[in-house]
Amino acid sequence: MLKKRSTNVVLIAIILVIASSALVFVSARKANEGWRSVRDDVMLQLMPATHKEKIDVVFRPFVTEVDVGVVLDEETKYQFISSVMLEEWGISEEILYEQARKNLDAISRNIKVEVAQASETDETAKYVILELDDGYAAARILSDGVRKAITRELGDAYVAAIPTRDFLIFWHKDFSLFDAFANQVQTEFDAEKDYPLTPVILFVDSNGVQEMIRTGN
Repeated sequence: MLKKRSTNVVLIAIILVIASSALVFVSARKANEGWRSVRDDVMLQLMPATHKEKIDVVFRPFVTEVDVGVVLDEETKYQFISSVMLEEWGISEEILYEQARKNLDAISRNIKVEVAQASETDETAKYVILELDDGYAAARILSDGVRKAITRELGDAYVAAIPTRDFLIFWHKDFSLFDAFANQVQTEFDAEKDYPLTPVILFVDSNGVQEMIRTGN
């Protein structure tokens, strides 16, 4: 009799293990399906560094006042990705950011980069403005494709600014109107009420993007 009970206990334990494994499998499958259904709609987005103090948001530091987040941009929904959403989808931050970068590159491929010349006699008087209404103008500074296109026009090292979410400007590092453009960046930042980012001037080269330190005029 004791032997029979022992056997029943073992059988029950086996059934519970199988049931538990089945639940985990179903849960993982649903998570994967959830991620697959949204992965084409996630996008890198720049945001004020203060956002992470107000809401649960996945972020990576970019420059002093700005972080890189990821948004879910669907027809009826636009929101920053949170750690809870990552858990629900069963993916890592690395997978999220890799997919979001691919999506940003995809919407940036057909952008025409038009160079303006502030002076006909000064070869360094070149600048490029990206002012788009899709919400990702400034974020395109994170796109390898866009940066390569700018490199072809302005050289291996150049200056950039992202005063607002919808405004991105690049200019030659030796631009004679540097101060005037920097002042205009500050003006754009001060005037923006909805999506300000930073008036900080940035330096872009093969090492990436960093805050610019000026040693003189």
